[in-house]
Amino acid sequence: MDINKDCHAFHLAFRVPDEESSRLDVFFEAHERFMRETHFTEGETEPRVLVYNITKCPELKNPLNPDEGTTGYTLFGLHEVYRGPEGCAAHMAAGQAREALFAEFVDLVQTYMVSGLLAAPVIRTM
Repeated sequence: MDINKDCHAFHLAFRVPDEESSRLDVFFEAHERFMRETHFTEGETEPRVLVYNITKCPELKNPLNPDEGTTGYTLFGLHEVYRGPEGCAAHMAAGQAREALFAEFVDLVQTYMVSGLLAAPVIRTM
């Protein structure tokens, strides 16, 4: 299925001190296992994830001139796209059922998240 304007997405951005970034590495390793165990990539059963990716890079002092160096922080991005709000709801229910993973997620959000779009409608795509 193509991503279209019926789809909804999660996009979260985290800013983490470099010396603490391994905490997110460990979490996202567990999160990927959770996604693979509980989500579908084909068929009609929810949660059916259309896109799942985690990104990571050093925060640059000047994104237009990388030669200026880094800030001492690492940026992480979590991006998931579902067929609609039902998929987002099924994803959240599956996540909350894994109490330890969800508790760690909530703590990471409260500690490091700098931006978050939760179950946001897709408004443009190609």
